[in-house]
Amino acid sequence: MRFTLRQLEFFIALAQTQQISKAASQCNISQSSMTVAMRNLESALNNQLFIRLPKGIQLTSAGERFAHYARKIINDSQIAIDDLLYQPQLEKGTVNIGIAKTLSAYLLPAIILEVEQHFPLMTINFIEANPQVLTESLKRQETDFSLLLTSNIPPDSALNTEIFIRSPRRLWAAQGHPLLNQSVIHLADIENLPFLLLDTDEYPDVITEHWRSQGGRPNISFTTTSFETVRSLVAKGKGVTILSDLVYRPWSLEGLRVMRRSIADSTTYMDVGAVTLNHSSMTEAATTVLNYLRRAITRLGDES
Repeated sequence: MRFTLRQLEFFIALAQTQQISKAASQCNISQSSMTVAMRNLESALNNQLFIRLPKGIQLTSAGERFAHYARKIINDSQIAIDDLLYQPQLEKGTVNIGIAKTLSAYLLPAIILEVEQHFPLMTINFIEANPQVLTESLKRQETDFSLLLTSNIPPDSALNTEIFIRSPRRLWAAQGHPLLNQSVIHLADIENLPFLLLDTDEYPDVITEHWRSQGGRPNISFTTTSFETVRSLVAKGKGVTILSDLVYRPWSLEGLRVMRRSIADSTTYMDVGAVTLNHSSMTEAATTVLNYLRRAITRLGDES
């Protein structure tokens, strides 16, 4: 079994765009070169990774699993390069960073050790709270900046927002769910199914308003603040949900499979980024940490 990092980059682009033409354009190669590269990759793996549809491609179950590892391989290779290029920073100081609950659950465990190792002489404090509390704290200059779901932040002339990741929201369903047999899934196909609602970081308002704009509403059967509860109930076939790729994990704690599929007429994103105070200069230490987090979080977004 032999494949190249370049093939993995092509495959990741195809998994993201779900169209040969768009993936080829993104990778600056011809469509025929993309097709040949994917055919050779499937041959090397002895597995069908995707199927062709009239308007694009769809990953197979094997393709979904391999996409997870492909992203990890690419990102691990970049981490190895970064480790050689970036030495520990010797700046001193204290940086207070606000962080949303969703990001605290999924980003913080992935980056906190890396950040501490990179800035061994700094005191970096992460403060978890809801978005309104964090933006008010920022205005009072109690924090240097916040890591938030910027798509949920209403316009505010006092604040500046920067997006690091645009994570698409997709349908989550149990392996074998009848809905997954459809070649195309629409929001109306989900409306009468039991919907498992995650109540965190203003997501209920976001998803119900989006559904209302499409002329429907979710059939909410259970609401919880726990990501793992949603994942487990989906995996057990107790309902479906719509959540972003950033918080997707293919297996529940019980070892059951959770599948994800795009919804043809429902394209929404969870934007992740930094919120800073307008017309106010951050300290040099805070600026340095923010620049580092921008790279680290963007990399994690690519891996998801």
